[in-house]
Amino acid sequence: MTDINMKLQDKETMGFKKFSPKVDKNRRLVLTRMYAGIRGTNVFQYTIHKMNISGQINSNWKHLFAFGTDDFKSVSKFRNANTGETSKVYKTAFTSIAGVSEKTNPTMVWRKMLSCVS
Repeated sequence: MTDINMKLQDKETMGFKKFSPKVDKNRRLVLTRMYAGIRGTNVFQYTIHKMNISGQINSNWKHLFAFGTDDFKSVSKFRNANTGETSKVYKTAFTSIAGVSEKTNPTMVWRKMLSCVS
């Protein structure tokens, strides 16, 4: 993400709730949030990626996505990116990761989680 896009996203999401990326380290899942609204509307895309053992995004597993408001509680079901099938995600397994420089990059979030655990 370029600096211009990051500044634009920060400017548009200033009035909304803060969000820390979340990780489920047992299932190697990373949850990120991205602003998807237009002109200040309260719409965000939540995305779940699966990481492989080397710390990269698993290309064999298609990510899940959901749209909701700035409140993560508004999301109840995620959809598969290829098929559109809904799937239930247990949100209690995810823990927040603070101090990530690029909150929309799942690889950076995963590396930060590994550095916190070590």
